Amino acid sequence: MSVCRLAIVFILAVGFAVPASAQELELCSSMQPCPAPRPVTVGVESTQPIVWRGRTYFAGDIASDVGFFTLDETASGERLGAVQRPLVGRLAGSADGRLVSFTLNETVTVPAEVSQRAAALGARQLLYVRQFSINGMSVTGVQTIRLSASLPNAARSLPEGQAVTASGLIVRRVALRFDDGAAVASVGRSERLRALAAIRYDRAGLLEAVWEVATPATTRGQPVFRRLDTVRQYLGGGQEASLQSPVLPTDEAGLYLLRLRLLQPSLESDSIELRYQVSGKPAAPVFVPVLPVTSPQAGTALDAATEFRWRPAAGTRAYQLELYDQPPSAATSVTSSEPGTVPAEMTAAPATGVLLQGNTDRTRLSPTVLHRLLPGRIYYWRVSAVNAEGAIVAASPIQSIRTEE
Repeated sequence: MSVCRLAIVFILAVGFAVPASAQELELCSSMQPCPAPRPVTVGVESTQPIVWRGRTYFAGDIASDVGFFTLDETASGERLGAVQRPLVGRLAGSADGRLVSFTLNETVTVPAEVSQRAAALGARQLLYVRQFSINGMSVTGVQTIRLSASLPNAARSLPEGQAVTASGLIVRRVALRFDDGAAVASVGRSERLRALAAIRYDRAGLLEAVWEVATPATTRGQPVFRRLDTVRQYLGGGQEASLQSPVLPTDEAGLYLLRLRLLQPSLESDSIELRYQVSGKPAAPVFVPVLPVTSPQAGTALDAATEFRWRPAAGTRAYQLELYDQPPSAATSVTSSEPGTVPAEMTAAPATGVLLQGNTDRTRLSPTVLHRLLPGRIYYWRVSAVNAEGAIVAASPIQSIRTEE
């Protein structure tokens, strides 16, 4: 259990408590995990109600940009999937110095492929991890989700002519689509593209397959496929699963063929193909509408009383106030042809910032955030609006502000 000496007690657990007199920060960790209320069945998509519980002396904001599934909550641990949805709340604090309890609730979908991947690695539980920010302080919260293995579907009979595999898995159908659901795709050069394989099967066992691609150098004649990635995934009960391809090559203009070739178990048509066309022009950059800001005015000195204000944007789940120590560059060098738009992404990460609820239209920097800024220095800031899927839908232009000496 990690401990940080602050006058906050934060308990990310169900039924985990500390004495009311504690003057420390205590978190759930792999040493003392916080259990989710029910297990998930391997290979079956399911939802989990997650309750983050805590107690605090002070008022302030608590926020988390994203949650992720892993088997190891350390920074080097492999991430099996992510929940791209901000979680934000406001802590009321206490006027009489007593601890005040609070909860943050969310419903998390555990994809079938996440539990399958965990089971294939020999795990009996998943970790669901969020990095929280409490008044500018970073806190890691961990919940455990038990994995429940289902029995193979022994009641189903084999189709005529279908051999029994060593694992017992029977693949009945595989359908390929691109990640937008289309059967064909046309993209710009260097544009990011993936495909999904929807698999219908019976029983349970290990699936072995290979993602392969033929590039424009060979698709003008006899296609020659090369390996992109090897798949070894355990499929449990549920009869349906989804596999995601690696990022597909789009660096050369022309026609590409993509296929998923099954090695084990076999299928009557053991390779399933998609085709996509890459144009000679690079992909169009992403621009979003300008988010108008009304303060601070240019030339204002930044201190604890400085208020950042903006006009609300429709469809916003959270706002991010970002401060950069260098003038940030847009993720694209192309200029938008549409007036009233700005680039959504910057190439560099902000030096610090604040994540706020979507019903907020103003904020001041907390002492913790201000402490990270050097005195008498120019910083560059913007406010961005984020929707429920975690995508930026509006952003203010980059502006400069100087901290007090």
